[in-house]
Amino acid sequence: MSIKKLYSNELLASFEYSNIDRDYDFYYVTTSDKYIKSGAAFLDIDDIKISALQFESGKSFLVMLPKNSTSRAEFVRLLNEKEDGDSLSIKSMTSCSIPEHLLTQLFLNALTSPVDEMISFNNLSGKLLCFRPSWMNKDKENFIWGMQCLEVKVGNDMCVKLVAHRMTALALKKQMKFEKRKLQDYPQYEFSYNNNTLKRVSNENKNRRENFIIKPVDGERGSITFFDFTNYETFSCTKMGVLYDIFNALHDEFGKYIHVKFKEYNIDKVLEYKRTSLESYKDVVKKEILNSGINIVDVIQSETSEDYLQDVADEIKKIIPEVKCSVGKRLSKKKFNVRYIHDKSFYLDSEIDAHQENMENYVVQHITVENFKHQSSAAVYNILKELVIKKDIANSKITLVDWSKYGYKSDWLFGVVAEGVYYFMTIHPDGLFKIEALKRNLFTMTEYDKYMDYFGLNEENKNEYRGVIGLIKDADGNINLIKDTNMYSMPDYTAMGDILKNVASEGRFPGKDVVTWLRAVMNITDKIKVQAELDIVIPHIDVNTEYTKSDIMGLFKGIATKKEVVRYVFENTGSMLYSYLRGEEERREYLSGNIDINYFDYDDTYAKYSVGEIGNGMKYTIERASVVREIQAVEGGKLIFKKLLPLMGVEFVRYGMLTVVPFPFKYLREYIVKKEQL
Repeated sequence: MSIKKLYSNELLASFEYSNIDRDYDFYYVTTSDKYIKSGAAFLDIDDIKISALQFESGKSFLVMLPKNSTSRAEFVRLLNEKEDGDSLSIKSMTSCSIPEHLLTQLFLNALTSPVDEMISFNNLSGKLLCFRPSWMNKDKENFIWGMQCLEVKVGNDMCVKLVAHRMTALALKKQMKFEKRKLQDYPQYEFSYNNNTLKRVSNENKNRRENFIIKPVDGERGSITFFDFTNYETFSCTKMGVLYDIFNALHDEFGKYIHVKFKEYNIDKVLEYKRTSLESYKDVVKKEILNSGINIVDVIQSETSEDYLQDVADEIKKIIPEVKCSVGKRLSKKKFNVRYIHDKSFYLDSEIDAHQENMENYVVQHITVENFKHQSSAAVYNILKELVIKKDIANSKITLVDWSKYGYKSDWLFGVVAEGVYYFMTIHPDGLFKIEALKRNLFTMTEYDKYMDYFGLNEENKNEYRGVIGLIKDADGNINLIKDTNMYSMPDYTAMGDILKNVASEGRFPGKDVVTWLRAVMNITDKIKVQAELDIVIPHIDVNTEYTKSDIMGLFKGIATKKEVVRYVFENTGSMLYSYLRGEEERREYLSGNIDINYFDYDDTYAKYSVGEIGNGMKYTIERASVVREIQAVEGGKLIFKKLLPLMGVEFVRYGMLTVVPFPFKYLREYIVKKEQL
């Protein structure tokens, strides 16, 4: 069995420095002012042919120009016309003296021309922004109200960030909130239908209703699907599809200067799950709900709230028909309570906040007027599950799952920090637990003070323990930290993109060739059902007719026959008739790291893990990337996190999905919320 790999977003770049310095000049521009006032407007200087620009900060940027296209003296003169000459410092650079992440970004930013009619690269504001025509929002008159765009940014750790932005026409400016920045501070852009590109607006064309700024209307945000392998068209409109085009273009245009690939890791341990095995907790939820009953409390008291909450009660009864569910005005200590209130923002200017009322002796789950969708069975079921978790917290015992099934023979400690308060949860082998909320006390030192240091809130250790989101400790005193990173796992998007592109390419094949292929498959295969189906199909093929890919695939009913034919045709002609990418073998080859729970350590102190989609029965779409988190063993301790991987094999934290940190942290978060209400 082949070793599963995690394909990361960490770039490995190598440069042909002599070729670069032969063909390009680089200048490093800094200012003594607070920031460079002209910003990326330097790209608009007509007398300078700038290949790319990249800001290092608001006070400095790098410029890449074709070799000898502009003398240094002329470059200095033209820049000084744009900016206060006394504030600028301009330094010539060789490519090898530029940090690799900035040099990589400069070459990416230089991809300013469209690759084809489906995608455009724009070096706007010193950023690489990509967009597809299908991401535009047009009306019947072809007016563009807005569009999604994708920023491709290389961090100083060489991790590629893919950030979705929303560009909006100024026709909608009244629907935007300008708080931190005023409208006039936003660069404006216009769309060119000639070559599907964006460019900055000239001064005389500013403030037209069709101009764009990079800002969403209030309540919206940029959103682009991470990955979809239904077909080549859907793939192309995802983040991975854009990345596929970008790095193909980078290779084609700048391959003699820069070579890039993404870092791969061998996965040491994988936990795979089937959805049915993850739903056993639902039996516990049903039992608890039937034992306690549901009391729905109407805090809103509007003309429609009573009818609305009766609908909620009816939806609950659809899930658990036998439940006793009533709508009232007061909390119940015996029943589970569902409390109907407004969203937090509603109470910002009010002396009373329904979220902050003391409900210490009650088990309560809030639903809000603004956000709760009672027609969604998933949303309604989430209420029931959350109530059981809250009961567990009130009783200091985990019952939603059988803790003893994990086989832990001693205590585990889980810790987080929120608003300067440290919370520690000690879980015993029988599932009983204790949660303590602590603040630092300079006069009373405890063992917990040492744990507090690991969250990096002190000046002396904030860099060493940057990004810590959780702490775990075993009974032997080994402490592991869970840390956020800029890494995420990717599919083997290059191989999958090549397959999908191949399938999408047009092809017409003579009938006599089709007959030849099928006879060859019939002779090679040892599968009786495949042979039988081919024996029936072959006589009906017209050797004088041409067949498309879909025509050929339509000849067969059996999946096994189709796969055998697809494999043979590809291996012998290079043409892919159809893509089978969801099978177990294909998931292992192309999607490992994006499915199930994956763990690998790379020395005695550090390890990484990712939690992806449930691989078994997965869909063609992955909406979000799987974040890769780092585990650090401290104080010479051992890596112990691998023992806790099963605690992420639950779906009750994120309904229908695996959870991304051990589920006791969910209990800690709920405890913190409850504590804030007291």
